Amino acid sequence: MGKKIHRENSLVPIDTSADELFESLNQLETQKTKNVLSYIPSFFTTASLPFKNINKTEFIRKASNGISLILNSPTNVPFGKYGRLILSVFTTHAVLSKEKNVPVIVEFDSLSQLLNEMQLPRQRGKDILEQLSCFTRATFSFEKKEEIQLQANLFKELYEPGEKVPKGPVEVKTTTTGTILFTDGVQFQEIIDPSSKSQRVGKFKIILSANFAAFCQTHAVPINYTVYKDITSPVGKDIYAWLVYRNNGLMAEKPVFIPRDKLVEQFMPVAEDSDPKIANVNYSRIIDQIKEIKKEYYPELKVDIDKTGAGITLFKSPTPVLADDVRYALISSDLGGL
Repeated sequence: MGKKIHRENSLVPIDTSADELFESLNQLETQKTKNVLSYIPSFFTTASLPFKNINKTEFIRKASNGISLILNSPTNVPFGKYGRLILSVFTTHAVLSKEKNVPVIVEFDSLSQLLNEMQLPRQRGKDILEQLSCFTRATFSFEKKEEIQLQANLFKELYEPGEKVPKGPVEVKTTTTGTILFTDGVQFQEIIDPSSKSQRVGKFKIILSANFAAFCQTHAVPINYTVYKDITSPVGKDIYAWLVYRNNGLMAEKPVFIPRDKLVEQFMPVAEDSDPKIANVNYSRIIDQIKEIKKEYYPELKVDIDKTGAGITLFKSPTPVLADDVRYALISSDLGGL
């Protein structure tokens, strides 16, 4: 008989423990021949940044399991593939910091140094500065709504004297919210040549907020940054990170079936009054991304795609990132580590 498949309506396993911190490896002789390790908050594998520039100061992404992400920025919310790479850099520096429950200071001698760390060419400097501006004074909020049935006598103190307490169960709705500031401050130098009007970015400092650093240190998932960077599609990055994170919670004897509607809801949601064809198109794009990830970036991935379009089944796969793996160097290794 085939393996018993555990069917879930939730895409996200409960994150109850801090991820293992990876010890610093030797500095890279050349980044081009190495895979580089970084981190992202596990929460952002559930709901992430907008795929493109929406030119808005607020963005709301409702994800599975009753969780919503709300991004706010006084200018424009971070977005796209470069916003995701910046988030990974921030998270990695926070996770690797030796100090806990305090702001984390990240310093660079130049924009070129940051671009080298991110494995990006100089031509992407403008894009990275744009995202840094979006993250400045930006916050993210999370909201989780849960509904469970409990016996009414557990809440008898809420009833007035003489008021009849129901004998059976009652519905209990719990809403949990929190707001975290990404950075406490950003400082940078602009060097302007009056004769040519050209300008360069010199030393700059990013102060990650204590709450954001603590959030990352407690809830971060390690990923292959080199792979994450090379995936050009923002939704592809989200799916890759989720597959790595989701694999951590799988057991070999319990494959998990993920329905198509949950995949669409998490990665490419559509409005309730939208044409049903849009959901079909979005599901097809998600499946195409999964196929490409398996072929090009995560060949060890064990996934079965239902031919009728019902969803996918995930099986426990070899972990793509291992502690002390000599193939990997930390993303901050060129800076001497933190």
